[in-house]
Amino acid sequence: MLASVLAGCSPLFSDLPSTSVSPSGVPSASPLSASPTEAPEFTFPPLPTKTRTFTSPLYGYTAALPAGWSTGPGERWGGTGAPGPVDVFRGQPNVAIWAFAVARPASPAAYATAVTKAAAQLPCPAAPSPSHAVTIGGVPAGLISMRCPARGGVLMLTAFTLRGPSILVVTFEDGSGFAGTEGVDRAAFSAFLSGIRLRA
Repeated sequence: MLASVLAGCSPLFSDLPSTSVSPSGVPSASPLSASPTEAPEFTFPPLPTKTRTFTSPLYGYTAALPAGWSTGPGERWGGTGAPGPVDVFRGQPNVAIWAFAVARPASPAAYATAVTKAAAQLPCPAAPSPSHAVTIGGVPAGLISMRCPARGGVLMLTAFTLRGPSILVVTFEDGSGFAGTEGVDRAAFSAFLSGIRLRA
């Protein structure tokens, strides 16, 4: 699970574009159909309306936040691999997003994998699912995902920018362990990433 984060600011990342995050709610079970042979279905609430903007005092990106979400800029990182403070976003129970920037490592995907495992603080698969192409605020990015542990564990999604001397790393964590929420989690994370604006 997400440990506490570092305080402190680094001017190293002034070239980063801005980012924004928008997570989603937890699904609720819908009533059973009238037919006794049909299984229960799950319906997911729509993504919350984004109502305000957060600008990172550390890394210069901005993120559009859904109603009810809180921010913790510059919290201390308790794991390994992060250079210092991270911005943390909390909304629905069991769900958190955090972001930070670092000088570009030799392999951004390998770095994101190591940081994700450190953040989960649980047994994780040796390798994440293959990296997928996504965008963060319109900027090309990679995405890795894993469950820690693999069966019934915490869902970890980590996106990272692919251009420039620094990378922005954004991680989504759902600690519920409920596989049925993965689709809505991914949609929420995608919406959050699309709401990020990087510093020009």
